[in-house]
Amino acid sequence: MLGTLQQFFNLNTLIWLLPIVFIFHDLEEIITIESSMTANKGHYPKTNFVKLALRMREKTGSTAAQLAISATWILLFISFITLTTAHFSSNGRGFLLFIAILNLFVLQAFMHIVQTIMFRGYTPGIITSLFLLIPYCLLTYYSLAEYGQMDWHLIFTSIPVSIIFILIFLVGNLLGRYFIQ
Repeated sequence: MLGTLQQFFNLNTLIWLLPIVFIFHDLEEIITIESSMTANKGHYPKTNFVKLALRMREKTGSTAAQLAISATWILLFISFITLTTAHFSSNGRGFLLFIAILNLFVLQAFMHIVQTIMFRGYTPGIITSLFLLIPYCLLTYYSLAEYGQMDWHLIFTSIPVSIIFILIFLVGNLLGRYFIQ
């Protein structure tokens, strides 16, 4: 199936789709976060995981405005990675940062799935995680491997970079909390 999809999306198209996929995913989160939090307040299971997730959401920003500022910060960063990857990919290199972002997309999708299971209901971002993030990441990983642009060494090298990116993305959360109180 991935091979069939690959004929419609060349590698350059997949690179440029990165910020677009991010925008659609974050729009779902921004649009639904406040109503979801309000509708489910007090109805969440009382597990330690749920308590921890709610505390983290509160500390990193749980309003649409805070999330929008954070998403803007991350979008700027992802757009820069997209530009540099598109530029250097013509030489057959420059995919480390791009793969690090893909790793975070997969992690994000996985976190939404786990939260949906643990919260026993809709969590903002789950729909685009299932129908956009996961298919996009699988197709892009597949295409990178098919075109010889990704191997296990590059995947393992990208993991520490992904961790650094998490710290950079958290700056966006701090900006959201700073500007919108």
